[in-house]
Amino acid sequence: MTGTERTLPADEYYLQVRGHSGNSLLWWRNGRHGYTCDIQQAHVFTKEEAFRQAKVRDGEDIPWRKDYIDAHLQHHVNSELVSRKHEGAV
Repeated sequence: MTGTERTLPADEYYLQVRGHSGNSLLWWRNGRHGYTCDIQQAHVFTKEEAFRQAKVRDGEDIPWRKDYIDAHLQHHVNSELVSRKHEGAV
């Protein structure tokens, strides 16, 4: 895209990397620099980019419409990051 074109929400996609971490899906990180479980750090692809990449990687990447995934977001606390032993936790 040249920057002057407007992408419609239905044309925005995330790419899931096959696999997961715990019960969190893995996504291509923003800028296509590695992977992330944090959808806020995920790269947003155009529909064409997403399906082209999925085809090239032969099923390793799974395209999802951004608006569909965004509608299913859940915020949660990672149990590995909290402890009642931490000062100020209780």
